[in-house]
Amino acid sequence: MKLFALAMIAVLAGGCEDEKDTPEVAQNKAECRRLEAHIFQITPRPGETGAERGVTDPKRIEELVAKVPVEDIQQCAAVKDRRVIACMQAAPDVAALRACIPTKTE
Repeated sequence: MKLFALAMIAVLAGGCEDEKDTPEVAQNKAECRRLEAHIFQITPRPGETGAERGVTDPKRIEELVAKVPVEDIQQCAAVKDRRVIACMQAAPDVAALRACIPTKTE
């Protein structure tokens, strides 16, 4: 049974590797990774009260972005209205970032 499960994992993982992003999707994912980096830079760290905000070390930011779940990047890349992403990238703080998120209208 374990062998079967390992074989299924190998088949499924191999199938995922063959999928290539279109240039537009790849560009959107790169844009979303930059957005994640920006979010880490403007989000105050726990217990932070001074003017210093977020993570400032480029290597640490890179490490944090690498840990963002791939599903989050895919969800961001799927956003149709890229103006929302641009607004978030320009946000100077968390309040402005949240203001970029459109409210649902019925």
